[in-house]
Amino acid sequence: MMIQSTTMNMFSTPATLNSRTLSSSFLHTPTSTNKRQKLFLNVKKRWKHSMFISTRPILKDGNLCINGKDVLTGVPDNVIVTPYNNTSAFVGATSSENRARHVFKLGIIQDVRLLCIFRFKIWWMIPRMGNSGSDIPVETQMLLLEARKEPSSDASDDSPSYILFLPVLDGEFRSSLQGNSLDELELCVESGDPSTVTSESLQAVFVNFGDHPFDLVKESMKWVHNLLALSCNWGECRILEKYCGTFAHRETKQMPGMLDWFGWCTWDAFYTEVNPKGIKDGLKRLV
Repeated sequence: MMIQSTTMNMFSTPATLNSRTLSSSFLHTPTSTNKRQKLFLNVKKRWKHSMFISTRPILKDGNLCINGKDVLTGVPDNVIVTPYNNTSAFVGATSSENRARHVFKLGIIQDVRLLCIFRFKIWWMIPRMGNSGSDIPVETQMLLLEARKEPSSDASDDSPSYILFLPVLDGEFRSSLQGNSLDELELCVESGDPSTVTSESLQAVFVNFGDHPFDLVKESMKWVHNLLALSCNWGECRILEKYCGTFAHRETKQMPGMLDWFGWCTWDAFYTEVNPKGIKDGLKRLV
């Protein structure tokens, strides 16, 4: 899924972050160069700065620093952070091998309140709370961290800020987050096709920062939707060309006409115990 502000053009010169230069394949391959630059510039023109504080996610001394706070520590050298504007960035990683599935370590999360939305079943997502990387389950689709400011004499300035990690589609690869027993945040990138392989995924996770969690999630989802809609021509992902985006934002959705009619939900009635006899008996009760 992916985003906008400031007057700085991140593609005007080769991007270098903490002596880690973005790989040449990202900036110079025929399938990505002009399209990605044009995509980011087009979205920037649409962006209107709202409630976010002017701060840039960066890699500093092996840590991912956002708004002056180390969010991830012990970040490996193969992790790449591409700033997008003053509050957001893309996080990805590189490998020495071409694979259809990669699991990259992104860094350590400890002693912070967090909320995960993860895929509990193929068709179902549920939340989980925790305070370290080991609390983050496999197939996490959204991670929200609460970053409290350092104690100060100004009691009126102790409100927390929030950091959102949102796994997104990067070409033909889907992304998800997970933790391990060492409190490390891991990024899983996979194509689902053994013949579709890569050695890097540089825009696998969208990271954003804000002072209000609901506004942060809402605004970030809009950015991701807009970027996916503009990315229809990336690579060979024909489904994006057909639908020009993989989802619609809630504000643009329309209620289906079927909701105007009386209905009976077998899932609410039976959950996983749905069966033909139960459905038949239920229908009889409606007559």
